[in-house]
Amino acid sequence: MFVHYRLSTIGIQLEETLQELLKKKVINFDIIDFVKNEFDKAIINGLKKYVKDKPLIKGELKHYQNCDNVWIFEINNPQIKVSSYNLPVQFQGILKIIACDLKLTKNLSKKKIQKNPKKLLKI
Repeated sequence: MFVHYRLSTIGIQLEETLQELLKKKVINFDIIDFVKNEFDKAIINGLKKYVKDKPLIKGELKHYQNCDNVWIFEINNPQIKVSSYNLPVQFQGILKIIACDLKLTKNLSKKKIQKNPKKLLKI
């Protein structure tokens, strides 16, 4: 499972909200795991469904690695062109790209998770 989406702005806000609910004893640890797994699946499905453009990235490749079919690229001062934008985007500094094997994300959506989150709530 790929959890790097949890480091995005929305992922961090989700984590803070879940921790606040846990602190107030509205939910327990089991519901937190359920919500995080659903978040991961929703992000993957949303990207597959709504992102259609393929960017062209030019720049100096500073570093790359592949570990467990997760690629990491670091590109210095990239220029990004996307078909839906007229002008290229200039980025100063290092752009970090994390790419995952699509076949591995299909296994995530097939993973069995308890489907009734109401059983996990403390009411």
